[in-house]
Amino acid sequence: MTIPREQICALLQEIGLPAVRVKPVSAEVMECNELFSSLVNAAAILEQRLWFVEGVLPYIVSEDRARWEAALANRTSAQVQVAFKAADGRDLDFEMRSFTSVSQKKLAESMLCVFIPFANPIFERICEARLSEGRELERRRIQNELHKGVSQQLLGAAFGCKLLAGKAETLNEDLGKEASNLAQLVNEAVVELQNVVSSAQNRSRDN
Repeated sequence: MTIPREQICALLQEIGLPAVRVKPVSAEVMECNELFSSLVNAAAILEQRLWFVEGVLPYIVSEDRARWEAALANRTSAQVQVAFKAADGRDLDFEMRSFTSVSQKKLAESMLCVFIPFANPIFERICEARLSEGRELERRRIQNELHKGVSQQLLGAAFGCKLLAGKAETLNEDLGKEASNLAQLVNEAVVELQNVVSSAQNRSRDN
C-alpha cells in the first residue's frame, strides 16, 4: 500500500516520531507534525517556514550540518545527530534521518526529516524485549548443549569408569573399588546436571 506523501508526517506522529518536510535549497518548512513543532519550540520562532532553519540547523554540529546541507543540495539521504535543549534544561539527543522525495512534478521535490530519540521509553522497551529474547535463546542453546552434549559425554565417561572398575578389580580390589566409586560420582553428576536443565526448562515454560 502506498501512503500519500501528505499523510506521512501524520503517520509518524502516531508512532511517536517528530517529522518535517522541507523545501530543497532553502530548507523552509512545507509540512510537519505536532511533535516536531513541540520539539523545536515553535512558539519562539515567528514564522512557521523558518522552524527548521532556526529550530534545527543551529543544533547540529558544523561537520554534520555541512554534510546534511550537501545531501539536501544533491537530493540524497543523510543521517546526523541533533542535540536539542528541553525547556527544563535537559539535553534531548536525536538522530535525524533525511530522505529525498520526488514526485512526478519537479517542483514537488522535498526532503523528509524524521527525528529518532536516542532515549525513548518505547524504543527502550523494544530493545529490552530484543535483549530478553536474545538471552532466552542463549539459555535454550546452553540447555540444549548441556542436555545433548555434556550430559551424554558424562554418561559415556561413567560407562567407561564402570568397565575400568571391572577390569581393575581383577588386578587389585582397592583399585577396582576406587574406579567403581568414580563411576558412581560421574553418574551422580549426570543426574544433577539433568535436574538443573529440566528445572531451567520448566521455568522457561512458566515464563
